[in-house]
Amino acid sequence: MHMRAVAAGQGSRWFAQGWAVFQQRPATWIMLGLIDLLVTAVLYEVPYAGDLTAVFTVLWTGGMMYAADRFRATGSLGLAEVVRGIRAHFQPLFTAAVFGLLIAIVCDLTGDRAASALRLIAFGGAGNSSSLIALVAGAIYLTAALIGTMALWLAPALIVLNGATPLDALRGSFAATWRNGPAALVYGLIAAGLMLACILTLGVALLVVAPLVYLSTCAASVDMFPPDM
Repeated sequence: MHMRAVAAGQGSRWFAQGWAVFQQRPATWIMLGLIDLLVTAVLYEVPYAGDLTAVFTVLWTGGMMYAADRFRATGSLGLAEVVRGIRAHFQPLFTAAVFGLLIAIVCDLTGDRAASALRLIAFGGAGNSSSLIALVAGAIYLTAALIGTMALWLAPALIVLNGATPLDALRGSFAATWRNGPAALVYGLIAAGLMLACILTLGVALLVVAPLVYLSTCAASVDMFPPDM
């Protein structure tokens, strides 16, 4: 599995490539994005099931990578393609999803303390033992969130499109994000701007943004890890 270094400007090009694919079958991509959002919302509402969204997200991302690849190759697109992709790569995707679940649990356990740490830093209240614990928890939260994001961003795509093992996929995603930091930063800033647009539109923009994030991730993976190399 060969990794390419790319220019910072590729971060915006990945979204442009994703948008070009989205425009070819917008209704179907919106439908798939809506299913993703509905399942995620249900999991968040079920008691003690919130962290399972991490598992679902990795599995669904793998399915969307498969659907995007099949659409590019054959023009076929639908929920059946997503399900087929998940079933064909279930074991490695689920293994990567377990890593995502562990990251989610760590972030949950340290999240409240991390918020306390931010308040302490903002108001200069650090100094006693409880504040030290809060700061350590905050550091653990930020470290876990960063490592998890970098390792999981491209992992499902590498499993589905490149046939990588879960460990190689997680390592490859982390290494690619690190090595191509400027491009990843541009990508992240654009994604943050799109999330802001979702907030301003009371969530309506999510119907487009959700599938666009998957399609741009697929473009990023293919760019940094050409499947034929």
